[in-house]
Amino acid sequence: MPIRPLTAALGVILFIYGVIAAISPLPVGLPLAVIGVAMIAVAVPAFRPVFRRLRARWSWFNVLIHKAKERSPQSVREVIEETDPENTLEKEPTPSDKTSDPGR
Repeated sequence: MPIRPLTAALGVILFIYGVIAAISPLPVGLPLAVIGVAMIAVAVPAFRPVFRRLRARWSWFNVLIHKAKERSPQSVREVIEETDPENTLEKEPTPSDKTSDPGR
């Protein structure tokens, strides 16, 4: 049984339910939507740039993701660190990073 499609589907369901529940008086909608988006980002690597932009645009969303990072499994923590808007600046290669081509 493939896990990634199930995780993505569950993430979509949680996100939709969270958005709908956000208008209810119970405060469960927003956390469910955040968990759903995070599950989608874990299961679908192509969604990670969107996840990164969401985190960069909404600081409250980024704070919730950072709080969830502490209690998440290692695979989720890796995605959270990868999509952190503060860590995604393009780094200039250092001279030690350049490899010499022995064929020249």
